[in-house]
Amino acid sequence: MKRTILILTAIAALLIAGNSNAQNLGVNLGYAPQTTTTTVGSNTTTSDMNGFFVGVNYNKVLSGNIGLSIGAQGRYNTKKTSNTILSATETTTRTQILVDVPLLLNFAIPFGSDARLAIFAGPVLSYALKGNTNISENVFNTSQDNDWYGENSNNSRLDLMGAAGVALEFQAFRLYGGYRLGFLDLNKSDNVTAKTSGLFVGLGYIL
Repeated sequence: MKRTILILTAIAALLIAGNSNAQNLGVNLGYAPQTTTTTVGSNTTTSDMNGFFVGVNYNKVLSGNIGLSIGAQGRYNTKKTSNTILSATETTTRTQILVDVPLLLNFAIPFGSDARLAIFAGPVLSYALKGNTNISENVFNTSQDNDWYGENSNNSRLDLMGAAGVALEFQAFRLYGGYRLGFLDLNKSDNVTAKTSGLFVGLGYIL
């Protein structure tokens, strides 16, 4: 699985490097919060994290206003919570670093001389490079780290998501947003199911 995501990332990088022209190569950054829905038997819980991403993409025009975009981006998820009892405060910090490879089919509708409205949809492969939970306590100055993908972990690093959204392009700028839904179970336990989902918004610039 790790080899698959690395190969796809390399392909994306080669396509971008080999076809970089002023109209098709772009950089982007944005906000992509993530919700993980975990089901154990008949009980379902959700866990939220803030997410931020930055990356590059290359859009290949297939025919007329139809294009195919492939990219590679890094995503950083994080969430901090605190619980205080008397003078003792326990702080839990969760962090995750991922690589996403989107492959999105898009259809653009021009309006005016410099603006276009586009809709897009397609799969996104995601691979978690790192995941960690740190629990610290201020009175005794204790700290404990939990590696999500350690030797005996039931967590899976690879996810396959479906993404869809709309984009407004004006000259070299692109404002877009949408929703992504994870298809794979990220927990290897037989009685536990964990899947991700979330909205995303981004700002792109065509080089």
